[in-house]
Amino acid sequence: MSRGLLLFLSLLLGPAAQGPDEPPPPEVKAAMEELWRRGRCLLSSVHKPAARESAVPEDIGHTQVLDPRLYARRAALLCYALHGQTIWAADDQSLYQVDGKAGKLIRRFGPPNGLPNVPIQAIAPAGDALWLATRSGLARVDPKTGRIAPLPDIRFKLARLAAGPSGLWLVSDAGAYRLAPGQSRWRRLPDFPGQEQLAKITRRGFWSALWRNRRLATIPSMFATDDGLYVVCLKRLLRYHPAGNEWLQISDQAWQAIPQARAVWALTTSGAVRYDPAAGRTEQFQSGQGPAAGRPITAAATDRAFFMASQPDYDDKAKRFVGGGISRLDLTTGTWTITETVDGADIRFVSALLADGDQVWAACTLYDRAVELGAHPGMAHVKRWRPHPSGLGLLRCSGGRYTLIKGERLETEKRWVMGQKDTVKPDCVGPESIESLCRCGTRAWGVYRMVPEQYYAGYYISAGCLAVRSEDEWQKRFDTRTSELDLGGEQPELMLISHSHGDRIVLAEGHPVVLGIEQVAGRAWAVCESGLFVHDPQSDRFTPVVQEEFRLYWRATAAAAGKGEVWFGGDGGTISRLDRDSGCLELVGVVPGRKIVAIRVEQNRVAVRTAKTTVTLPVSLRSAPRLPEADSLVFDGKTWSAASARVEPAGSSLSCREKSSYLYRGDRQIAFLKGVFRPTVLCEDSSGNKLWLATYHGVASIPLPADEKN
Repeated sequence: MSRGLLLFLSLLLGPAAQGPDEPPPPEVKAAMEELWRRGRCLLSSVHKPAARESAVPEDIGHTQVLDPRLYARRAALLCYALHGQTIWAADDQSLYQVDGKAGKLIRRFGPPNGLPNVPIQAIAPAGDALWLATRSGLARVDPKTGRIAPLPDIRFKLARLAAGPSGLWLVSDAGAYRLAPGQSRWRRLPDFPGQEQLAKITRRGFWSALWRNRRLATIPSMFATDDGLYVVCLKRLLRYHPAGNEWLQISDQAWQAIPQARAVWALTTSGAVRYDPAAGRTEQFQSGQGPAAGRPITAAATDRAFFMASQPDYDDKAKRFVGGGISRLDLTTGTWTITETVDGADIRFVSALLADGDQVWAACTLYDRAVELGAHPGMAHVKRWRPHPSGLGLLRCSGGRYTLIKGERLETEKRWVMGQKDTVKPDCVGPESIESLCRCGTRAWGVYRMVPEQYYAGYYISAGCLAVRSEDEWQKRFDTRTSELDLGGEQPELMLISHSHGDRIVLAEGHPVVLGIEQVAGRAWAVCESGLFVHDPQSDRFTPVVQEEFRLYWRATAAAAGKGEVWFGGDGGTISRLDRDSGCLELVGVVPGRKIVAIRVEQNRVAVRTAKTTVTLPVSLRSAPRLPEADSLVFDGKTWSAASARVEPAGSSLSCREKSSYLYRGDRQIAFLKGVFRPTVLCEDSSGNKLWLATYHGVASIPLPADEKN
């Protein structure tokens, strides 16, 4: 059954059987109003004209640039690393150690262990230590004692770590370093090509780039082999050779690299590059001159062959897709073979490759025709030619021969698809492509891009089982585990395509993403922004081992600082507490139908003032603890109760202005707040020497600016 037929049946027979032009039900309308209320503006938060588009404009004059410490409204896993049967994962306030075999959390590390009060961006186990690259520099974790110690001599904003035979490597905007085996001190390496440029753009606030609608780190590939370190940075493929103590630029226009024995392959914007360190030779393979024509998408390598997936382009004159397919280079004969069809099916829209021993898995979108789709209900006039999915294909290549597992009756999820305000259509959302692959024992898993039937611009991420092996035969499965992995979004009935503040342009609003699916100790693990989930083969379900929760609602509207904690109120009635000792920001409860207007902390009491609101809470907050629905509340250290006293917030001489990322004292600009959207001053925290700000993402702190009068 095609997705088009499923769409027709859902509109005809579904529980909410509105026609395409009928209004959505009240609960969906309320969710639409809520998502639109939060959006307000898609534009840059730069207040003054800048020399060029930038998170930090060049013409800010003598204004100090600050990088605030941000707590997102919902905690999210940021990065992870595997070390034997152990999984290490980090969010913006914790480091987790998980037993992959037992499926249990072993330890949580936080500020009491010395965890830096900044987000972690890379993790690397090496020897008897664990190394963390944070936004403020390098830190070392001693798993035996549980202590975390920063290295004061190595400071940076952006970095990536890699472990290899010749030690541990660090590449950052402040330079590159190496920790040799058996050594305790990091050694600074010579400057690498493009280092000055990397430092310059990092200072301006560019820490990532968009490629294929994905946000990639500025250093997208980095790995170490017996021949040294290989890095892709700012489109350059670089090699550092320890024996020569020098850098070599191998290729330009590179964006992904993989090792193959001693050789290294890189995908470029126009084809592929192979580098042989033994011979010091670089070979270029242009798309259409050996490998298939089209846009290079991904690559994989075995001992005997190199595989490159290319997607076709639409030829408007010929009214068809041209180019694309799987290109295989036989390393023995040097012959390229291009595969466009398998078992009569067009497999040119390949989206993922996986090397698995001497065989390779490939995932592709099967399609029956080309269709012209609009971006979303609010921009249906903006057209683009796309393949109409008729299913998904999972290919297995062994000995140069492909077998195809077809998934033609794909699971779909009914959604109301929203574009701009008041533009909404009922639709079926289903997997259009498989973004990554993992084989774990007798199961093959994939990460899906879930796309509406009628529009091309928006998607959210899900995952599921693609195939199961039984008696040496692989049987199709192609299921989705959206709810098991907490990927359904804040309002499961609704999908907003235009992400409201421009962070992820076409990723649907309020949906976490999957960072990877991994095999650890013979078990499948899904690592998502929403948490760490392990698969139980007996129940055939994923269960959470670490699950991230909401910490406050969309916009913080009030705050007050005590000696041991900071209290925050949100525009959805949430009251949250940041514990200074543990460093954890956690939701205390929700005042139904109210927003928090003011908070005061006096001795051991917390007083709160509320006001009525029509905010529609996300699904995951509707079961949160309920606090008394009253104009004023008081917390005596044990219970919350209604109160009669009026609560007024403490004043401040500091402020932020509408559509501005500048901080003012009176009428004078004193700082530019990098990387925040629509900041508002909440409160001054003399105990922690911080100024707390509301942002679009959540709450943030900066060092409390000194009063020039004192």
